[in-house]
Amino acid sequence: MMTRKRIKSLLLFAAVAIAIIVLPAAAKQIPSQLPDPDGKAPDTSKPVKVYILAGQSNMVGMGTISGAKCRYTGIYLSADPDAPKGPIGIYRVGNYKIDSLGVYLSADPKADTGATASVYKGACDLATDYEKMKPAKTETVALGVAQGALPTIAGPHTVVVRSFIDVPEFGNYTINPGYGGSAYNVMELDGREVYRKVLGGQAVKQDVSLEAGKRYPIKIIYFKGGSTAFWMSKMDLLGKGDLEIVTKRDKKFPNLIDDKGEWTVRNDVYFYEAELSFSGGWLTVPPRPGKTTIGSEVQFGHIMGYAHDEQVLIIKTSNGNRSLGFDYRPPSSGRTQPDNEWEGKSYRLMIEGVRKTLDNIKDIVPGYNGQGYEIAGFVWWQGHKDSFSEELIAEYEKNLVNLINDVRKEFKAPRMPAVIATVGFGGHNMADKFLKILEAQIAVGDPKKHPEFAGTVASVDTRDFWREVDESPMSQDYHYNRNAETYMLVGDALGRAMVKLLGGKAEALRQAARPKPVAQQASPEPAEQDEAAAKAALAPIIMDGIAPGYIANPRYNAALLSEAGGEKPNRVSQFLRGAMYGLINCYHAAGIHDYDWHTFGPELRDLEWDHLSFDPKETLPKEKGSRYRKVTMPEGMENWFAPGFDAARAGWKKGLPPFGQLDGKMEPLGTCERSICGCGEKPRTLWEKEVLLMRGAFDIPMLKEGHRYRIVVGGSAHVNSGEGYAIYVNGKLLAQSNVGVGIRQGGQPRGGHIYDDFRNEFKGGKVTIAATSFLRYNHPRITPYPPRGHITLWMEEQKIPPVNRAQSQ
Repeated sequence: MMTRKRIKSLLLFAAVAIAIIVLPAAAKQIPSQLPDPDGKAPDTSKPVKVYILAGQSNMVGMGTISGAKCRYTGIYLSADPDAPKGPIGIYRVGNYKIDSLGVYLSADPKADTGATASVYKGACDLATDYEKMKPAKTETVALGVAQGALPTIAGPHTVVVRSFIDVPEFGNYTINPGYGGSAYNVMELDGREVYRKVLGGQAVKQDVSLEAGKRYPIKIIYFKGGSTAFWMSKMDLLGKGDLEIVTKRDKKFPNLIDDKGEWTVRNDVYFYEAELSFSGGWLTVPPRPGKTTIGSEVQFGHIMGYAHDEQVLIIKTSNGNRSLGFDYRPPSSGRTQPDNEWEGKSYRLMIEGVRKTLDNIKDIVPGYNGQGYEIAGFVWWQGHKDSFSEELIAEYEKNLVNLINDVRKEFKAPRMPAVIATVGFGGHNMADKFLKILEAQIAVGDPKKHPEFAGTVASVDTRDFWREVDESPMSQDYHYNRNAETYMLVGDALGRAMVKLLGGKAEALRQAARPKPVAQQASPEPAEQDEAAAKAALAPIIMDGIAPGYIANPRYNAALLSEAGGEKPNRVSQFLRGAMYGLINCYHAAGIHDYDWHTFGPELRDLEWDHLSFDPKETLPKEKGSRYRKVTMPEGMENWFAPGFDAARAGWKKGLPPFGQLDGKMEPLGTCERSICGCGEKPRTLWEKEVLLMRGAFDIPMLKEGHRYRIVVGGSAHVNSGEGYAIYVNGKLLAQSNVGVGIRQGGQPRGGHIYDDFRNEFKGGKVTIAATSFLRYNHPRITPYPPRGHITLWMEEQKIPPVNRAQSQ
């Protein structure tokens, strides 16, 4: 006769066996492309299928739903091999991308690169049908190479270039043939005029919509010879990688979008967060109200909803910055820190969250009528945090095996299917530490390495789902650059793997071919000649594209015109970099230094100055910053800055700059040798007391038209350096700052611009320049802080670059 305990055990075994038998029968074949949800109510006569999703932040879900913007200020295409492909940044201007442009001799896929240049006798005449004329000369040219030259013959002649081009990405483009003189031409693409710049005129461009990989015929008739430069700019700078873009623009995962263009809703799959928000709803986008991101649960849920006739409940218990070896440490792995309550806490919260959800299933899942539930599967996606510990990396496989076994024990489901998504950071260019974790994750799903898991555990390699920053909403590699397609693909792969474990079939998801991953290698520092060649190759793009765009930008245009015109702004900064600085950086990126600041007049850093230092009676605690203040001057020195002041009679000394000290000694403040600062130069004259007065009369040449001028205050261009200062010219206050250099203000020259209202002070001849500043006694994070100061002055001149659109093109 059977005991009650024996009967209970047999019933439990039978229940488990029935569950195992039922699961495969319930799993349908999953097509490559899921259809839209059919809207039918689930079969509530059978137990709810429960899937547990766990892991760290990527399981929480970091795929951006909407709002992705192009991360580049501009995207340009170049066929010049010397033009570096990829991102380029121009400080204070923007972040740009240089992509490849294909230029071929014919439409034949095997055609060589280049273009056919035919030279015809006679000056250019657009009424001439050059197709019917015999050229005097024909040769192949490297169209797109900025340093290349169009062919010539003696006497008047016209060059006509014919070629085929293709672009790497669908979009709208403008085409820019030529550079300098050769920019005067007329160009056709596929028989349509897309560019015209006649002699003495401005370029007229037409946007063109081009398909990726398709070759288009072009013809260029040049009015003038010169460079073979040829480049393009992409006009539709669209964001990439958020869910709206992936589904509505790129037309992927159509099962998420209904006929009205709205997010579909699965009324057979209920999603519930059992750790963070303790909320949920029918599976849709966003997976719960107020959430702006998705995780793998979206596509996983769609697949499981399609696979089962029964109601599906997805319980997600995950949190960010959690390791398997510590936070999720399963009981079978033992404790390494028995007194640390956080060790294993995420595991305990996971179990607790699932139990609470199932205990209250009737209040959580709408329409639940007591049909019961079955733990149908477990999904794990995690691994980032363990990568920071060699010990946790080494024991990852063991801990993952223990995790699966312990979860099965917790819910009395010894053959509960489990699917593991590997880490995928960097795709196939993955860092070694992540690769070791991936190998451990793959091993757990390998029946040869873990035969005990054969048929019940599967691993999904996610490296193919990695999307680079250029394809994504943002640069955040540990969250897969927030790319929604990545999260959808991971969820899709997890779902299809789960269906197979359940005994069903799943076709592979159809995807467009992607470029094969290329192993990244460290790029050596470019040789000087390579850097020069790169700048020359980029010059047409920068000077005819980026710089004019910067000039025309309403954010900078008014300031550029004002600076070029010498107008004094309403608010004058102690820092000497304005909008013009960005434009000069454009020139530098193109290898042009015609508009750099350089020393003007006598080298004031090598001339003697009269100087005096004193401690004012208006004392200030040494720990107090911003020490520049109004103080009482020594008797008889109220007009110390005026041209008529007699410094020698007043007892001043003469000395060479820099004037400075560090803790009372003539020591440099650091190692800086930058041209805008120089605080690393050893002082030549001791700055003894708090307030320094310095002055001198110098022969300054007359200022030139078409140039800007400034007086630079050297010795304090770093964060938390220097104090306020004042500069006088011929007794008039030119510039003043009441503070030193604050946080995020370092690395800029300080001083004063010579605006139009001061140019008359520089007519050629003697000019009295005077300045004052204070020693610094404090630092916000360093105590004690020895007194320090460093100052020198000099004049600089800059040729003004063109700042209106017509001039810059």
